[in-house]
This record gives sequence, structure tokens and C-alpha cells, in this order.
Amino acid sequence: MVNTTLQLTPQLGLSDEVRLGLADIFKRLLADEMVLYTKLRNYHWNVTGPTFAMLHELFEEQYTELADVIDDIAERIRQYGVMAPGTLAEFQQLARLSEHPGEYPDARTMVANLVADHEALVRTLRENEETMDDDYEDVGAQDFVTGLLQRHQKMAWLLRAHLEGGAA
Repeated sequence: MVNTTLQLTPQLGLSDEVRLGLADIFKRLLADEMVLYTKLRNYHWNVTGPTFAMLHELFEEQYTELADVIDDIAERIRQYGVMAPGTLAEFQQLARLSEHPGEYPDARTMVANLVADHEALVRTLRENEETMDDDYEDVGAQDFVTGLLQRHQKMAWLLRAHLEGGAA
């Protein structure tokens, strides 16, 4: 008979060291995604100017997509048998991306800030993918990270197009 009051350690063919190391990578990634999500919400609410409608909609599309990403990352952490961080204090402690409280930049600066954050995440995801390949050998985690990398590259491109065209 299984004791259901204890949390069972997942038997995934990974050592505890690998499983916990991967969970740590995903915890930091979750925190970064939460910072970017919050920044997108902030900019969605506070964007002004001639490109308001277009950017208001684009920011909403991106934070909606990130909401799914965030849930997927938190669930992946749980799949490794680790509790997912879920408080703002934890996210602030773990995040590499930063917020700028009290600052309300113009639309062009908002877009540039978001491009920089997406591209920072792309670089981080590349590093994570390499670590997963070299140190952890978890193809499932690698595949997941590759998908996130592609999503952030596309979101950065969609935003960058506004800067290149001079619209924002």
C-alpha cells in the first residue's frame, strides 16, 4: 500500500541531482517570464501615442501567450517533484530580468525594452539548452526549452519590426 501523505519522488530515469538541477533552471526561467509578463501588462495599460491601438493589442497578445508559457513552466517544475515558486517575493529573488517601478516610457522605449527582454531570454534559453545537453542529458527538457526559445525569438521579431519601421 502506498502512503499518500508523502510526496513521491518521480522516477523519471534522472538522478536526484539532475532532477533538482533542472527544476532550479526552470524556477529561474519562471521568474524571468513573470517579470516579462508583468512588464507587458504594465505597458499594455500605460502605452500612449499614435501607435496606441496597435501596441495595446500586440502587448495583450504577448502577455496572453506568456500566461500559457508560465503555466507550462510551473507544471514542468512540478513534474520534477519540486514545488514551483508562486509569490512575487520569490520571483524577484530568482529573476534575472528587472522591472523599472515608477517609470512610464514612451511607446518606442517600451518596445525597445521588451525586445531587449525577449532577446535576453533567448540567450538564457540557449545557455539552458546547452547545460541540459552537456550536464543533464534530458532531451525532454531540451525540447521544451527549444520551443520557448522559438516563441521568444518570434515575439522579439514582432516587436523589433515596430522599431525598424519607425512606427513605435
